[in-house]
Amino acid sequence: MVGCARSGMHGRGKSAQGRVGGGQPGGWRLRMVCGAVVATTATGCSSAPQVVPVPTFAPSAPTSTSAPPASETGSLLPADCAQLLGQDELSALFGLPMDTVMVQMVQGTPSPSVGRLERMTCTYTAAGVAAPPPRGVVLRMTVGAYRDTAAAHSQHERNVADEQPGSSSPVRPALGAASATLLHRDAENLLLTASDAVTLDLDLPPRPAPLPPTDLLLDLARRVLARLAPSPSDVAAPVSP
Repeated sequence: MVGCARSGMHGRGKSAQGRVGGGQPGGWRLRMVCGAVVATTATGCSSAPQVVPVPTFAPSAPTSTSAPPASETGSLLPADCAQLLGQDELSALFGLPMDTVMVQMVQGTPSPSVGRLERMTCTYTAAGVAAPPPRGVVLRMTVGAYRDTAAAHSQHERNVADEQPGSSSPVRPALGAASATLLHRDAENLLLTASDAVTLDLDLPPRPAPLPPTDLLLDLARRVLARLAPSPSDVAAPVSP
């Protein structure tokens, strides 16, 4: 296109140059058209295509619809007992009608001398007109969080020593990677466990249940520890009720 503009100028001779130099409208139009053609074809005539950078934007953080992990809330234990063992879940395990098990939580205090950071006690009670006798406490659960694994397992051994007088010889049932001790006192059954930096103690008062006391306690422990342990695969999976 640039060569075409030059040939047009040579064909017109001096008169054409005079009109352009004299400021005639036709000459200005010719110069403007040629300039526009050169501008629009400059990119096409270049040896390599011009690269135009595409703007990018940092992706926004996704909005979470689930509850944050315990470490993000500043607490190592859940805010309530239902997050570890729900009333309806316990009703199914004990063969009780739905909505007949109530739970009460007591928040414990830290104990720096033994490395305990938090403690919670959950007391589950069968109540209401639909609950069959005997009514009353069906399970006591105490959970403690410690500064490290060593502190938790040391406390576990102290708990076993405190509960052992008046009980039968301790039994060490298999419970995945957790340490577990089973004690029997009269008709009462206790399972004391430690896994990672937490302890879990289950106290099962005497009452009729679909499962033998030892099987029921181990099933409960698997459920709770799987919800407490950083790696649930370290604890054997519970049997669905």
